[in-house]
Amino acid sequence: MAGEMTTKQYLIKFLDNKEEFFNEITRLNQEEKERYNLLLDNLILVNNNKKVKQEVKGKSLEDIVSFLLEKSNVFKVQRNLRTSTNEIDQIIELNFRGKEFKEHIDILGDTFLGECKNYNKKIGVTWVGKFYSLLQPTCRLGVIFSFYGLSGKGWNASSGLVKKLHISKEDFSHRIYIIDFNILDFRLVAQGKSFINIIQAKISGLRTDTDFLKHISDHPAQQNKSNHESD
Repeated sequence: MAGEMTTKQYLIKFLDNKEEFFNEITRLNQEEKERYNLLLDNLILVNNNKKVKQEVKGKSLEDIVSFLLEKSNVFKVQRNLRTSTNEIDQIIELNFRGKEFKEHIDILGDTFLGECKNYNKKIGVTWVGKFYSLLQPTCRLGVIFSFYGLSGKGWNASSGLVKKLHISKEDFSHRIYIIDFNILDFRLVAQGKSFINIIQAKISGLRTDTDFLKHISDHPAQQNKSNHESD
């Protein structure tokens, strides 16, 4: 009959609604955006002031990272855990909601590690190497949160080491992904991009050796609602 949906149309509509629901619960609502912008302003302020102590800068980074992880609504976070040789800043796991939407969250498993490094310069190869050693026995994805990001470009310095370590394992199913999340990415979140979308785009960028920005694509419903408050 006219006006009735075919089976194909119904299934497409069902999947679109599920994707929209996932985007809705994982993006910041208006109240959260306001709080996030305050945290971002503070992060920028303390990092632009040479007189501010390093521990204050470190806390400003940890505060905004903790907020992002919490408000993504699909993670549970354990902080400052010690192994026999090192301390891990964050072990981030999918919570019950995250496991329900697992097919939408490409974090290469149920767990990834986070490391906050807020120095007065870009992150060097030593820290990338140490982080890689933490990841090998634990999980396949690690995110280095910092203000200035990794040193180098392309295949040079830390940026290059991340790529070299990634392809060092021939078996694709065992390759490790180290993701750089810096002030440019924090600003993308302020512009309405999803934290999860940025991470997944960077995974795709490392996997294909392309510019991650080209991989970020919000669902049309999310784009239409990005300037409106959600409950």
